[in-house]
Amino acid sequence: MMPPRGHTPRPPVTRAAVFDLGNVLIDIDFMRCMRHWSRCTRVPAEQIAARYRVDRHYEAFERGRLSPEAYFDVLRRQLGIDLDDADFTAGWNRIIMGEIPGVRSCILRLKPHLPLYVLTNTNAVHAAEWRSRHADLLQHFEHVFVSSEMGCRKPDAAVYQAVVAAIAVPPEQIVFMDDDPANVQGAAAVGLQASLIKKTDDISRLTAGLLAGTPR
Repeated sequence: MMPPRGHTPRPPVTRAAVFDLGNVLIDIDFMRCMRHWSRCTRVPAEQIAARYRVDRHYEAFERGRLSPEAYFDVLRRQLGIDLDDADFTAGWNRIIMGEIPGVRSCILRLKPHLPLYVLTNTNAVHAAEWRSRHADLLQHFEHVFVSSEMGCRKPDAAVYQAVVAAIAVPPEQIVFMDDDPANVQGAAAVGLQASLIKKTDDISRLTAGLLAGTPR
């Protein structure tokens, strides 16, 4: 049935907001990791980066099905470099950078009106690092959903379904923000209000829209 002529559909009610972590709330730079490993091995960083793959081992690591020690052993073979676990960990954690400028103000504006959450694809090593370094920012969120603790990762339907169940809000009333188009598509397929984030201005505009339509 078509709406009456001149009818403007009402925007969906929003009762929760879920943010990705990397490149939405905090900066991520994989080349910082490659450069650290390069300094340790004297293998050019570009050569290490060319050998690196986001493969089934990486995905298993992010699902908590592969230990850090086992994943670093995979990297020794994949990258052709001989590092101990401590050097792998030091480089691996250099990926994590600072808070993205401007994002905190958006979070603080939304917090009085909506419960806020984080859903991130990550592994146990990175999770320990960003939880420590960014505790001050993360305190503003009701919960941080971590793929390696959930056993599933974006864009699997199961990870969004688990978040929806935990929040106990219908998916169509949840805004989801991510910088990866595949993750946005996965969330939309489950029924969330999914938005692609490429810069802080995208979050600012979304924040303004949510504040205009969010129940007080």
